[in-house]
Amino acid sequence: MDHARSAITARSTSFPWRLFCGVFAGLFLLMAAWALATPVYSVPDEPSHAVRAAAAWHGEVVGNGMQFEAPRYLLIDGAGVCYNSAVDQSANCIGPIVSDGRLIPYTSSANTNSPVYYLMAGLPSAFLTGAPAIYGMRIFSAAVTCLLFAALAVLLVRLPRARWVVLLPAAVITPMVVFLGGSINPNAIEMAAAGALLGSLLVLARERPSGWLFGFSVATAIVSAAFVTGGRSLAMLWVVFAAIAVVALLRVEDWRALMRRRSTWIVLAVLAVICLFALWWFTRPENTVHAAKVPYPGSLWGVAQDMLEKTFLYWRQDAGIFGTLNVPAPEGVQTLWSAVFVALIVLPLVLGRGRERWVAAGFSAALLVLPIMVQVALWRQVGDVWQGRYMLAVFLMLAIAGGLALDRVLGRTAAAGAPGQDLAHRRTVSVLRAVLVLLGIAQLASFLFTLRRYASPERSWFQFLLQPEWQPPGSTIGLTLLALVALGLSTVWVWRSLPRLFEPVPARDAEPSALAAADEPVSTPSA
Repeated sequence: MDHARSAITARSTSFPWRLFCGVFAGLFLLMAAWALATPVYSVPDEPSHAVRAAAAWHGEVVGNGMQFEAPRYLLIDGAGVCYNSAVDQSANCIGPIVSDGRLIPYTSSANTNSPVYYLMAGLPSAFLTGAPAIYGMRIFSAAVTCLLFAALAVLLVRLPRARWVVLLPAAVITPMVVFLGGSINPNAIEMAAAGALLGSLLVLARERPSGWLFGFSVATAIVSAAFVTGGRSLAMLWVVFAAIAVVALLRVEDWRALMRRRSTWIVLAVLAVICLFALWWFTRPENTVHAAKVPYPGSLWGVAQDMLEKTFLYWRQDAGIFGTLNVPAPEGVQTLWSAVFVALIVLPLVLGRGRERWVAAGFSAALLVLPIMVQVALWRQVGDVWQGRYMLAVFLMLAIAGGLALDRVLGRTAAAGAPGQDLAHRRTVSVLRAVLVLLGIAQLASFLFTLRRYASPERSWFQFLLQPEWQPPGSTIGLTLLALVALGLSTVWVWRSLPRLFEPVPARDAEPSALAAADEPVSTPSA
Protein backbone atom coordinates (compact mmCIF):
# COMPACT_ATOMS: atom_id res chain seq x y z
CA MET A 1 0.00 0.00 0.00
CA ASP A 2 2.79 2.44 0.85
CA HIS A 3 4.45 1.62 -2.47
CA ALA A 4 1.20 2.37 -4.34
CA ARG A 5 0.78 5.67 -2.55
CA SER A 6 4.37 6.72 -3.29
CA ALA A 7 3.88 5.81 -6.96
CA ILE A 8 0.77 7.97 -7.16
CA THR A 9 2.56 10.86 -5.47
CA ALA A 10 5.51 10.57 -7.83
CA ARG A 11 3.28 10.66 -10.88
CA SER A 12 1.44 13.73 -9.56
CA THR A 13 4.29 15.93 -10.79
CA SER A 14 3.52 15.23 -14.46
CA PHE A 15 0.60 16.36 -16.58
CA PRO A 16 -1.79 13.57 -17.79
CA TRP A 17 -1.15 14.08 -21.49
CA ARG A 18 -2.70 10.77 -22.51
CA LEU A 19 -6.07 11.67 -21.01
CA PHE A 20 -5.98 15.26 -22.22
CA CYS A 21 -4.96 14.40 -25.79
CA GLY A 22 -7.36 11.46 -25.99
CA VAL A 23 -10.40 13.54 -25.05
CA PHE A 24 -9.31 16.41 -27.28
CA ALA A 25 -8.58 14.23 -30.32
CA GLY A 26 -11.80 12.22 -30.14
CA LEU A 27 -14.02 15.28 -29.83
CA PHE A 28 -12.08 17.42 -32.28
CA LEU A 29 -12.16 14.86 -35.09
CA LEU A 30 -15.93 14.50 -34.68
CA MET A 31 -16.55 18.25 -34.48
CA ALA A 32 -14.32 18.81 -37.51
CA ALA A 33 -16.39 16.26 -39.43
CA TRP A 34 -19.56 18.17 -38.51
CA ALA A 35 -17.92 21.49 -39.41
CA LEU A 36 -17.22 20.26 -42.94
CA ALA A 37 -20.44 18.26 -43.38
CA THR A 38 -22.81 21.10 -42.50
CA PRO A 39 -23.45 23.59 -45.34
CA VAL A 40 -22.41 27.16 -44.61
CA TYR A 41 -25.00 29.00 -42.48
CA SER A 42 -27.01 25.82 -41.83
CA VAL A 43 -26.61 26.51 -38.12
CA PRO A 44 -28.83 28.68 -35.88
CA ASP A 45 -27.81 32.35 -36.25
CA GLU A 46 -24.50 31.44 -37.90
CA PRO A 47 -24.61 34.32 -40.45
CA SER A 48 -24.82 36.87 -37.62
CA HIS A 49 -22.08 35.17 -35.61
CA ALA A 50 -19.83 34.89 -38.67
CA VAL A 51 -20.24 38.60 -39.41
CA ARG A 52 -19.30 39.56 -35.87
CA ALA A 53 -16.35 37.16 -35.77
CA ALA A 54 -14.87 38.38 -39.05
CA ALA A 55 -15.65 42.03 -38.29
CA ALA A 56 -13.79 41.76 -34.96
CA TRP A 57 -10.56 41.06 -36.87
CA HIS A 58 -11.20 43.73 -39.48
CA GLY A 59 -11.40 46.73 -37.18
CA GLU A 60 -14.97 46.58 -35.86
CA VAL A 61 -15.24 44.81 -32.53
CA VAL A 62 -18.27 46.74 -31.29
CA GLY A 63 -20.08 47.93 -34.41
CA ASN A 64 -22.72 50.60 -34.86
CA GLY A 65 -25.78 49.05 -33.30
CA MET A 66 -26.62 46.05 -35.49
CA GLN A 67 -24.42 47.33 -38.33
CA PHE A 68 -20.97 45.85 -38.92
CA GLU A 69 -18.45 45.97 -41.73
CA ALA A 70 -17.10 42.54 -42.66
CA PRO A 71 -15.51 40.89 -45.72
CA ARG A 72 -17.55 40.49 -48.89
CA TYR A 73 -17.03 36.70 -49.00
CA LEU A 74 -19.49 36.26 -46.12
CA LEU A 75 -22.33 37.18 -48.50
CA ILE A 76 -23.28 33.82 -50.06
CA ASP A 77 -26.28 33.45 -52.33
CA GLY A 78 -28.79 30.90 -51.02
CA ALA A 79 -26.69 29.78 -48.05
CA GLY A 80 -28.87 28.52 -45.23
CA VAL A 81 -32.17 29.19 -47.01
CA CYS A 82 -32.40 27.81 -50.56
CA TYR A 83 -33.09 24.23 -49.44
CA ASN A 84 -35.18 24.88 -46.32
CA SER A 85 -38.57 25.07 -48.01
CA ALA A 86 -38.26 21.75 -49.85
CA VAL A 87 -37.23 18.52 -48.14
CA ASP A 88 -36.08 17.06 -51.45
CA GLN A 89 -33.73 19.95 -52.25
CA SER A 90 -30.05 19.31 -51.56
CA ALA A 91 -27.49 21.96 -50.68
CA ASN A 92 -26.26 22.21 -54.27
CA CYS A 93 -28.40 25.33 -54.69
CA ILE A 94 -25.93 27.37 -52.63
CA GLY A 95 -23.98 29.92 -54.64
CA PRO A 96 -20.17 29.98 -54.78
CA ILE A 97 -18.10 31.46 -51.95
CA VAL A 98 -15.98 34.21 -53.48
CA SER A 99 -12.52 35.16 -52.22
CA ASP A 100 -13.33 38.86 -51.96
CA GLY A 101 -11.97 40.48 -48.81
CA ARG A 102 -13.46 43.93 -49.40
CA LEU A 103 -15.41 45.24 -46.40
CA ILE A 104 -19.14 45.80 -46.93
CA PRO A 105 -21.95 46.58 -44.44
CA TYR A 106 -23.90 43.75 -42.80
CA THR A 107 -26.65 43.51 -40.21
CA SER A 108 -25.98 41.15 -37.28
CA SER A 109 -28.54 40.18 -34.65
CA ALA A 110 -25.64 39.10 -32.39
CA ASN A 111 -24.68 42.71 -31.70
CA THR A 112 -25.59 42.50 -27.99
CA ASN A 113 -23.31 39.51 -27.35
CA SER A 114 -19.94 40.00 -25.68
CA PRO A 115 -17.05 40.38 -28.15
CA VAL A 116 -14.83 37.82 -26.36
CA TYR A 117 -16.07 34.78 -28.29
CA TYR A 118 -15.85 36.59 -31.62
CA LEU A 119 -12.28 37.75 -31.01
CA MET A 120 -11.38 34.09 -30.61
CA ALA A 121 -13.52 32.55 -33.37
CA GLY A 122 -12.67 35.20 -35.95
CA LEU A 123 -8.90 34.71 -35.77
CA PRO A 124 -8.66 32.59 -38.99
CA SER A 125 -10.35 35.40 -40.94
CA ALA A 126 -7.34 37.61 -40.20
CA PHE A 127 -5.18 35.63 -42.65
CA LEU A 128 -7.66 33.57 -44.73
CA THR A 129 -10.37 34.59 -47.19
CA GLY A 130 -13.36 32.93 -48.81
CA ALA A 131 -14.36 29.37 -47.94
CA PRO A 132 -11.09 28.63 -46.06
CA ALA A 133 -11.83 31.55 -43.71
CA ILE A 134 -15.38 30.40 -42.96
CA TYR A 135 -14.47 26.76 -42.41
CA GLY A 136 -11.35 27.87 -40.58
CA MET A 137 -13.46 29.85 -38.09
CA ARG A 138 -15.64 26.79 -37.54
CA ILE A 139 -12.73 24.44 -36.98
CA PHE A 140 -10.78 26.84 -34.77
CA SER A 141 -13.85 27.40 -32.59
CA ALA A 142 -14.23 23.61 -32.37
CA ALA A 143 -10.59 23.25 -31.30
CA VAL A 144 -10.98 25.72 -28.42
CA THR A 145 -14.22 24.03 -27.34
CA CYS A 146 -12.47 20.64 -27.30
CA LEU A 147 -9.57 22.06 -25.28
CA LEU A 148 -12.04 23.13 -22.60
CA PHE A 149 -13.71 19.70 -22.57
CA ALA A 150 -10.29 18.04 -22.30
CA ALA A 151 -9.34 20.36 -19.44
CA LEU A 152 -12.58 19.43 -17.68
CA ALA A 153 -11.74 15.73 -18.00
CA VAL A 154 -8.29 16.28 -16.46
CA LEU A 155 -9.85 18.15 -13.54
CA LEU A 156 -12.67 15.69 -12.88
CA VAL A 157 -10.39 12.66 -12.51
CA ARG A 158 -8.54 14.55 -9.76
CA LEU A 159 -11.64 14.49 -7.55
CA PRO A 160 -11.92 11.79 -4.84
CA ARG A 161 -13.45 8.47 -5.96
CA ALA A 162 -13.99 9.93 -9.44
CA ARG A 163 -16.17 7.48 -11.33
CA TRP A 164 -19.64 8.81 -12.06
CA VAL A 165 -18.40 12.39 -12.02
CA VAL A 166 -16.33 11.42 -15.07
CA LEU A 167 -18.98 9.37 -16.87
CA LEU A 168 -22.09 11.52 -16.46
CA PRO A 169 -20.58 14.66 -18.06
CA ALA A 170 -19.43 12.56 -21.01
CA ALA A 171 -23.01 11.34 -21.49
CA VAL A 172 -24.37 14.86 -22.00
CA ILE A 173 -22.09 15.58 -24.96
CA THR A 174 -24.98 14.94 -27.33
CA PRO A 175 -24.98 15.13 -31.15
CA MET A 176 -26.38 18.65 -30.74
CA VAL A 177 -23.32 19.67 -28.72
CA VAL A 178 -20.93 18.28 -31.33
CA PHE A 179 -22.90 19.91 -34.15
CA LEU A 180 -22.82 23.32 -32.44
CA GLY A 181 -19.15 22.83 -31.55
CA GLY A 182 -18.32 22.53 -35.25
CA SER A 183 -19.97 25.83 -36.13
CA ILE A 184 -19.59 29.56 -35.63
CA ASN A 185 -21.89 29.74 -32.62
CA PRO A 186 -21.00 30.34 -28.93
CA ASN A 187 -23.39 27.71 -27.54
CA ALA A 188 -20.99 24.75 -27.37
CA ILE A 189 -18.04 26.71 -26.02
CA GLU A 190 -20.36 28.27 -23.44
CA MET A 191 -21.33 24.78 -22.28
CA ALA A 192 -17.73 23.53 -22.16
CA ALA A 193 -16.58 26.67 -20.36
CA ALA A 194 -19.35 26.41 -17.75
CA GLY A 195 -18.36 22.83 -16.96
CA ALA A 196 -14.65 23.66 -16.89
CA LEU A 197 -15.31 26.62 -14.59
CA LEU A 198 -17.24 24.46 -12.14
CA GLY A 199 -14.63 21.70 -12.30
CA SER A 200 -11.68 24.04 -11.76
CA LEU A 201 -13.36 25.81 -8.84
CA LEU A 202 -14.16 22.46 -7.21
CA VAL A 203 -10.54 21.33 -7.48
CA LEU A 204 -9.22 24.65 -6.18
CA ALA A 205 -11.68 24.83 -3.29
CA ARG A 206 -11.90 21.21 -2.15
CA GLU A 207 -8.64 19.55 -3.16
CA ARG A 208 -6.21 22.39 -2.34
CA PRO A 209 -3.91 21.41 -5.24
CA SER A 210 -0.23 22.15 -5.66
CA GLY A 211 2.26 21.90 -8.50
CA TRP A 212 1.00 21.67 -12.06
CA LEU A 213 -2.58 20.99 -10.95
CA PHE A 214 -2.78 24.30 -9.11
CA GLY A 215 -1.57 26.31 -12.10
CA PHE A 216 -3.74 24.31 -14.49
CA SER A 217 -6.84 24.81 -12.32
CA VAL A 218 -6.24 28.56 -12.03
CA ALA A 219 -5.66 28.97 -15.76
CA THR A 220 -8.74 26.89 -16.58
CA ALA A 221 -10.90 28.91 -14.19
CA ILE A 222 -9.81 32.22 -15.71
CA VAL A 223 -10.11 31.13 -19.35
CA SER A 224 -13.45 29.42 -18.68
CA ALA A 225 -14.87 32.48 -16.96
CA ALA A 226 -13.86 34.61 -19.94
CA PHE A 227 -15.56 32.29 -22.43
CA VAL A 228 -18.67 31.48 -20.42
CA THR A 229 -19.39 35.21 -20.09
CA GLY A 230 -17.99 35.98 -23.55
CA GLY A 231 -21.12 35.23 -25.54
CA ARG A 232 -24.75 35.51 -24.48
CA SER A 233 -25.99 37.49 -21.49
CA LEU A 234 -27.92 34.49 -20.12
CA ALA A 235 -24.59 32.74 -19.50
CA MET A 236 -23.86 35.13 -16.63
CA LEU A 237 -26.21 32.88 -14.68
CA TRP A 238 -23.92 29.91 -15.23
CA VAL A 239 -21.16 31.70 -13.32
CA VAL A 240 -23.61 32.34 -10.48
CA PHE A 241 -24.74 28.71 -10.51
CA ALA A 242 -21.14 27.44 -10.44
CA ALA A 243 -20.27 29.75 -7.54
CA ILE A 244 -23.33 28.71 -5.53
CA ALA A 245 -22.62 25.03 -6.15
CA VAL A 246 -19.01 25.30 -4.97
CA VAL A 247 -19.96 27.30 -1.87
CA ALA A 248 -22.66 24.76 -1.00
CA LEU A 249 -20.17 21.90 -1.26
CA LEU A 250 -17.39 23.42 0.85
CA ARG A 251 -16.61 21.94 4.24
CA VAL A 252 -15.50 23.97 7.25
CA GLU A 253 -11.88 22.90 6.79
CA ASP A 254 -12.08 23.92 3.12
CA TRP A 255 -13.17 27.42 4.10
CA ARG A 256 -10.33 27.75 6.59
CA ALA A 257 -7.73 26.62 4.07
CA LEU A 258 -9.10 28.91 1.35
CA MET A 259 -9.13 31.99 3.52
CA ARG A 260 -5.48 31.46 4.46
CA ARG A 261 -4.24 31.19 0.86
CA ARG A 262 -3.23 34.42 -0.84
CA SER A 263 -3.81 32.78 -4.21
CA THR A 264 -7.51 32.47 -3.36
CA TRP A 265 -7.93 36.23 -3.26
CA ILE A 266 -5.89 36.74 -6.44
CA VAL A 267 -8.00 34.25 -8.39
CA LEU A 268 -11.22 35.73 -7.04
CA ALA A 269 -10.07 39.22 -8.02
CA VAL A 270 -9.32 38.15 -11.60
CA LEU A 271 -12.66 36.35 -11.90
CA ALA A 272 -14.42 39.41 -10.50
CA VAL A 273 -12.81 41.65 -13.13
CA ILE A 274 -13.94 39.29 -15.90
CA CYS A 275 -17.49 39.19 -14.58
CA LEU A 276 -17.64 42.96 -14.04
CA PHE A 277 -16.58 43.55 -17.65
CA ALA A 278 -19.30 41.18 -18.86
CA LEU A 279 -21.86 42.84 -16.60
CA TRP A 280 -20.87 46.26 -17.92
CA TRP A 281 -21.15 45.06 -21.51
CA PHE A 282 -24.57 43.45 -21.13
CA THR A 283 -26.05 46.39 -19.23
CA ARG A 284 -25.01 49.05 -21.75
CA PRO A 285 -28.10 51.00 -22.93
CA GLU A 286 -27.59 49.84 -26.52
CA ASN A 287 -27.61 46.19 -25.39
CA THR A 288 -30.91 46.24 -23.52
CA VAL A 289 -33.93 44.39 -24.92
CA HIS A 290 -36.23 46.91 -26.57
CA ALA A 291 -39.96 46.37 -26.25
CA ALA A 292 -41.95 45.60 -29.39
CA LYS A 293 -44.09 48.43 -30.76
CA VAL A 294 -47.11 46.23 -30.17
CA PRO A 295 -46.60 43.93 -27.15
CA TYR A 296 -47.11 40.24 -27.85
CA PRO A 297 -50.59 39.22 -26.67
CA GLY A 298 -51.54 36.29 -24.48
CA SER A 299 -51.72 35.29 -20.85
CA LEU A 300 -48.37 34.99 -19.09
CA TRP A 301 -49.83 32.09 -17.12
CA GLY A 302 -50.59 30.45 -20.44
CA VAL A 303 -47.01 31.06 -21.57
CA ALA A 304 -45.69 29.45 -18.38
CA GLN A 305 -47.98 26.45 -18.83
CA ASP A 306 -46.93 26.05 -22.46
CA MET A 307 -43.24 26.17 -21.50
CA LEU A 308 -43.73 23.52 -18.83
CA GLU A 309 -45.54 21.26 -21.28
CA LYS A 310 -42.70 21.66 -23.79
CA THR A 311 -40.00 20.52 -21.33
CA PHE A 312 -39.43 17.18 -23.04
CA LEU A 313 -39.59 18.83 -26.46
CA TYR A 314 -36.67 21.05 -25.46
CA TRP A 315 -34.78 18.05 -24.14
CA ARG A 316 -35.25 16.35 -27.50
CA GLN A 317 -33.79 19.47 -29.10
CA ASP A 318 -30.80 19.15 -26.78
CA ALA A 319 -30.30 15.64 -28.11
CA GLY A 320 -30.25 16.86 -31.69
CA ILE A 321 -32.06 19.23 -34.01
CA PHE A 322 -29.70 20.37 -36.73
CA GLY A 323 -29.62 22.87 -39.55
CA THR A 324 -31.59 26.00 -38.68
CA LEU A 325 -33.66 23.88 -36.27
CA ASN A 326 -35.34 22.07 -39.17
CA VAL A 327 -33.36 18.79 -39.40
CA PRO A 328 -34.18 16.64 -36.35
CA ALA A 329 -32.01 13.77 -35.24
CA PRO A 330 -33.50 10.30 -35.82
CA GLU A 331 -36.38 9.50 -33.47
CA GLY A 332 -34.41 6.81 -31.68
CA VAL A 333 -31.54 9.21 -30.97
CA GLN A 334 -33.82 11.78 -29.36
CA THR A 335 -35.57 9.08 -27.32
CA LEU A 336 -32.27 7.60 -26.14
CA TRP A 337 -30.86 10.90 -24.93
CA SER A 338 -34.16 11.92 -23.35
CA ALA A 339 -33.83 8.75 -21.25
CA VAL A 340 -30.25 9.75 -20.39
CA PHE A 341 -31.47 13.17 -19.23
CA VAL A 342 -34.17 11.60 -17.05
CA ALA A 343 -31.59 9.25 -15.50
CA LEU A 344 -29.30 12.22 -14.94
CA ILE A 345 -31.99 13.84 -12.78
CA VAL A 346 -33.40 10.78 -11.02
CA LEU A 347 -30.31 8.74 -10.12
CA PRO A 348 -28.50 11.39 -8.01
CA LEU A 349 -31.75 12.20 -6.18
CA VAL A 350 -32.52 8.55 -5.40
CA LEU A 351 -29.04 7.11 -4.87
CA GLY A 352 -26.93 10.16 -4.02
CA ARG A 353 -26.11 11.39 -0.55
CA GLY A 354 -24.96 14.51 1.24
CA ARG A 355 -24.90 18.09 0.03
CA GLU A 356 -23.92 16.92 -3.43
CA ARG A 357 -27.39 15.45 -3.86
CA TRP A 358 -29.07 18.76 -3.02
CA VAL A 359 -26.79 20.67 -5.37
CA ALA A 360 -27.80 18.25 -8.12
CA ALA A 361 -31.43 18.80 -7.15
CA GLY A 362 -30.90 22.54 -7.51
CA PHE A 363 -29.58 22.13 -11.05
CA SER A 364 -32.51 19.84 -11.85
CA ALA A 365 -34.93 22.49 -10.63
CA ALA A 366 -33.16 25.09 -12.78
CA LEU A 367 -33.71 22.90 -15.85
CA LEU A 368 -37.45 23.06 -15.25
CA VAL A 369 -37.92 26.55 -13.85
CA LEU A 370 -35.39 28.78 -15.63
CA PRO A 371 -36.81 28.39 -19.17
CA ILE A 372 -40.25 29.31 -17.86
CA MET A 373 -38.97 32.38 -16.00
CA VAL A 374 -36.93 33.69 -18.94
CA GLN A 375 -39.67 33.16 -21.52
CA VAL A 376 -42.34 34.77 -19.32
CA ALA A 377 -40.05 37.75 -18.64
CA LEU A 378 -39.37 38.31 -22.35
CA TRP A 379 -42.73 37.36 -23.85
CA ARG A 380 -44.19 40.86 -24.24
CA GLN A 381 -40.98 42.23 -25.79
CA VAL A 382 -39.85 39.49 -28.16
CA GLY A 383 -42.41 36.68 -28.11
CA ASP A 384 -41.48 32.99 -28.31
CA VAL A 385 -37.67 32.85 -28.43
CA TRP A 386 -36.72 29.90 -26.23
CA GLN A 387 -34.73 26.95 -27.61
CA GLY A 388 -33.55 23.81 -25.87
CA ARG A 389 -29.86 24.45 -26.62
CA TYR A 390 -29.84 27.40 -24.23
CA MET A 391 -29.72 24.99 -21.26
CA LEU A 392 -26.90 22.71 -22.39
CA ALA A 393 -24.52 24.29 -19.88
CA VAL A 394 -26.91 23.51 -17.02
CA PHE A 395 -27.11 19.87 -18.13
CA LEU A 396 -23.31 19.64 -17.92
CA MET A 397 -23.17 21.22 -14.46
CA LEU A 398 -25.98 18.91 -13.33
CA ALA A 399 -23.96 15.94 -14.61
CA ILE A 400 -20.94 17.05 -12.56
CA ALA A 401 -22.98 17.58 -9.39
CA GLY A 402 -24.91 14.34 -9.93
CA GLY A 403 -21.67 12.44 -10.45
CA LEU A 404 -20.32 13.80 -7.17
CA ALA A 405 -23.51 12.72 -5.39
CA LEU A 406 -23.24 9.18 -6.77
CA ASP A 407 -19.52 8.91 -6.08
CA ARG A 408 -20.14 9.87 -2.46
CA VAL A 409 -22.01 6.57 -2.05
CA LEU A 410 -21.08 4.29 -4.94
CA GLY A 411 -17.42 5.29 -4.89
CA ARG A 412 -16.90 3.53 -1.57
CA THR A 413 -16.62 -0.08 -2.64
CA ALA A 414 -15.49 -3.18 -0.86
CA ALA A 415 -12.11 -4.68 -1.52
CA ALA A 416 -11.60 -6.91 -4.53
CA GLY A 417 -12.62 -10.48 -3.76
CA ALA A 418 -15.36 -9.53 -1.26
CA PRO A 419 -18.58 -11.58 -1.57
CA GLY A 420 -20.49 -10.44 -4.66
CA GLN A 421 -18.12 -7.57 -5.35
CA ASP A 422 -16.47 -8.99 -8.47
CA LEU A 423 -19.85 -9.93 -9.97
CA ALA A 424 -21.27 -6.46 -9.30
CA HIS A 425 -18.17 -4.93 -10.84
CA ARG A 426 -18.50 -7.00 -14.01
CA ARG A 427 -22.22 -6.29 -14.35
CA THR A 428 -21.73 -2.55 -13.92
CA VAL A 429 -19.04 -2.50 -16.58
CA SER A 430 -21.18 -4.61 -18.93
CA VAL A 431 -24.18 -2.29 -18.62
CA LEU A 432 -22.04 0.80 -19.15
CA ARG A 433 -20.39 -0.76 -22.19
CA ALA A 434 -23.81 -1.44 -23.69
CA VAL A 435 -24.84 2.18 -23.09
CA LEU A 436 -21.53 3.35 -24.56
CA VAL A 437 -22.14 1.43 -27.79
CA LEU A 438 -25.71 2.74 -28.06
CA LEU A 439 -24.56 6.34 -27.62
CA GLY A 440 -21.80 5.85 -30.19
CA ILE A 441 -24.28 4.45 -32.72
CA ALA A 442 -26.62 7.36 -31.99
CA GLN A 443 -23.82 9.86 -32.63
CA LEU A 444 -22.99 8.20 -35.95
CA ALA A 445 -26.64 7.97 -37.02
CA SER A 446 -27.17 11.67 -36.29
CA PHE A 447 -24.16 12.60 -38.39
CA LEU A 448 -25.04 10.35 -41.35
CA PHE A 449 -28.74 11.23 -41.50
CA THR A 450 -27.93 14.95 -41.36
CA LEU A 451 -25.22 14.74 -44.02
CA ARG A 452 -27.55 12.71 -46.23
CA ARG A 453 -30.25 15.38 -45.86
CA TYR A 454 -27.94 17.94 -47.44
CA ALA A 455 -26.06 15.73 -49.91
CA SER A 456 -28.78 13.43 -51.31
CA PRO A 457 -32.12 13.90 -49.52
CA GLU A 458 -34.16 11.66 -51.82
CA ARG A 459 -31.56 9.12 -52.88
CA SER A 460 -30.38 5.78 -51.51
CA TRP A 461 -27.51 5.41 -49.07
CA PHE A 462 -25.38 4.02 -51.90
CA GLN A 463 -26.01 7.12 -54.03
CA PHE A 464 -25.45 9.34 -51.00
CA LEU A 465 -21.91 8.01 -50.69
CA LEU A 466 -20.94 7.63 -54.34
CA GLN A 467 -23.21 9.98 -56.31
CA PRO A 468 -24.27 12.83 -54.02
CA GLU A 469 -26.08 15.86 -55.42
CA TRP A 470 -24.03 18.09 -53.10
CA GLN A 471 -20.44 17.25 -52.24
CA PRO A 472 -19.14 18.75 -48.96
CA PRO A 473 -15.46 19.62 -48.45
CA GLY A 474 -13.71 16.29 -47.96
CA SER A 475 -16.49 14.34 -49.77
CA THR A 476 -19.30 12.31 -48.24
CA ILE A 477 -17.09 9.21 -48.09
CA GLY A 478 -14.18 11.05 -46.51
CA LEU A 479 -16.31 12.70 -43.83
CA THR A 480 -18.13 9.45 -43.10
CA LEU A 481 -14.78 7.73 -42.56
CA LEU A 482 -13.59 10.61 -40.37
CA ALA A 483 -16.68 10.34 -38.15
CA LEU A 484 -16.28 6.55 -38.00
CA VAL A 485 -12.64 6.84 -36.97
CA ALA A 486 -13.40 9.46 -34.31
CA LEU A 487 -16.29 7.50 -32.81
CA GLY A 488 -14.57 4.12 -33.18
CA LEU A 489 -11.36 5.15 -31.45
CA SER A 490 -13.25 7.00 -28.70
CA THR A 491 -15.54 4.04 -28.06
CA VAL A 492 -12.66 1.56 -27.89
CA TRP A 493 -10.71 3.85 -25.55
CA VAL A 494 -13.63 4.29 -23.13
CA TRP A 495 -14.55 0.58 -23.43
CA ARG A 496 -11.07 -0.44 -22.30
CA SER A 497 -10.99 2.19 -19.53
CA LEU A 498 -14.26 1.19 -17.85
CA PRO A 499 -12.94 -1.88 -15.96
CA ARG A 500 -10.09 0.23 -14.58
CA LEU A 501 -12.46 3.04 -13.63
CA PHE A 502 -14.68 0.66 -11.65
CA GLU A 503 -11.89 -1.41 -10.15
CA PRO A 504 -12.86 -2.35 -6.57
CA VAL A 505 -11.06 -0.10 -4.08
CA PRO A 506 -11.42 -0.27 -0.28
CA ALA A 507 -13.24 2.73 1.14
CA ARG A 508 -10.24 3.89 3.15
CA ASP A 509 -8.11 3.98 -0.03
CA ALA A 510 -10.76 5.49 -2.31
CA GLU A 511 -9.62 9.08 -2.14
CA PRO A 512 -7.81 9.20 -5.52
CA SER A 513 -9.75 8.30 -8.62
CA ALA A 514 -9.23 4.67 -9.59
CA LEU A 515 -8.69 5.79 -13.17
CA ALA A 516 -6.18 8.41 -12.09
CA ALA A 517 -4.29 5.93 -9.97
CA ALA A 518 -4.16 3.32 -12.68
CA ASP A 519 -3.53 5.44 -15.74
CA GLU A 520 -3.00 9.12 -14.99
CA PRO A 521 -1.43 11.11 -12.17
CA VAL A 522 -3.33 12.68 -9.33
CA SER A 523 -2.45 15.65 -7.22
CA THR A 524 -1.58 15.68 -3.58
CA PRO A 525 -2.96 18.45 -1.38
CA SER A 526 -0.58 21.18 -0.42
CA ALA A 527 0.39 21.48 3.17
